[in-house]
Amino acid sequence: MELDNLKNLFYLDFYNISFLRTFIDIFLVSVIFYFLYITLRKTRALQLFIGLGVILLLGAISSYYELELLDWLIDSFRPALLFLVIVLLQPELRRVFSDLTKSKLIKIFLMKPNFELDEIVDAVKTMANSKTGAIIAITKDISLRDIVERSVQIDAIISSSLLLTIFKKNSPLHDGAVIIEQNRIASASSYFPLSDNLDRAATMGARHRSALGLSEETDAVIIVTSEERGEISICFNGEMIHPIKPFELKTMLLTYLQARIKINPNSPHEDLRNQTPKKVEEVV
Repeated sequence: MELDNLKNLFYLDFYNISFLRTFIDIFLVSVIFYFLYITLRKTRALQLFIGLGVILLLGAISSYYELELLDWLIDSFRPALLFLVIVLLQPELRRVFSDLTKSKLIKIFLMKPNFELDEIVDAVKTMANSKTGAIIAITKDISLRDIVERSVQIDAIISSSLLLTIFKKNSPLHDGAVIIEQNRIASASSYFPLSDNLDRAATMGARHRSALGLSEETDAVIIVTSEERGEISICFNGEMIHPIKPFELKTMLLTYLQARIKINPNSPHEDLRNQTPKKVEEVV
């Protein structure tokens, strides 16, 4: 009798453990798929996954109904699908892993950086005054070393005069961006991935679109000055704040550089500005 009770108890415990394991398994897979959907929606990746789904569905149908020619064709392409996904989705995969490093759990182990902004702010104000187009990316937790290595590497102390020289019209380096990493000018003539969010980037110029694209994939804070209007914009966490008044630039930069959560730039910050920023679609 006691042996039967022990068997029943063991069976119940095993059943409960199995049920809990199955529940955790389903929950984690659901979270992963939801996270991927949130990250990849409104990008070309979602369309590519739909196409892959259609191919896999055709493969299942051809196997079930024994359509030999179609089955052979799909089997021939199947080994290359994984490499095709990796090549075509390289920007989106980089964005997924970048988002992982933004999580609070990871950031607990990261040291809080110190940012020297006076020279940058002075240069940006001067360029906005003279309507000089410029784009400056200040890195935070996510390094842009892969972009730096493909750019003109400088590794210089930050100075207003150097930034103004780099972005001077008709200079060899003025077309690209400057990357500031670890309080040094790491590179110039850097080129960033363009934003593929067609809802917002359709009416932007290349400079603003590339700044928005980098902010979607990393946690960098990007400053843009317009050569048409002489206005200052900031891109952070996939959003664009526009326009920025010169006197509030440093305070806003510090706010975004020290931010550990996503800030909604479309809601006015009482301590930073007195008006709601214009919509992104108005940026030229």
